[in-house]
Amino acid sequence: MASVSESRVIAATDQEVWAVLADVENARRWNRAWTRIEITSAQRHGLGTTFVAHTEGDDAFTFEITDWTPPESIAFSPVRDDEERFAVMLDSHEFRLSAAGEGDTLVRLTARATAHGLRGHVVARLFWPGYQRDGLRSALDALQAACEPEAGAEEEAADPASPAAE
Repeated sequence: MASVSESRVIAATDQEVWAVLADVENARRWNRAWTRIEITSAQRHGLGTTFVAHTEGDDAFTFEITDWTPPESIAFSPVRDDEERFAVMLDSHEFRLSAAGEGDTLVRLTARATAHGLRGHVVARLFWPGYQRDGLRSALDALQAACEPEAGAEEEAADPASPAAE
């Protein structure tokens, strides 16, 4: 199994960070690749909740919440049929929250995948970690902006390419 993690201290309590992560219908707030979320289970949150995440390219991916331990951890795992087989297959994305001082939360985001065959093991070792790290950092950037709105506004103003900077 391949695994990659990124961490970030967010200036918000674990309860505040958890509230953003646990609001599955609005997960696009911390995953900018998702343009729309559609809950597909009877329950709206918690262990076993399923949802479809839609992307700009009209791709749709089904996920299930496979860990739900408020306010410590939440994991999302892709739902696949038995015939689906790729060289490297994502097993889960897991957020782990822990106190990092008064009012701050350390967020550790981990991606886990399974490699199949020689090609899969090579890709999982050499290419997948870098690709995943970029995605994990992007998710943590967006989560931080959702939990620290004023920090996100400052970053936007400082970015000369940002419309807010004009």
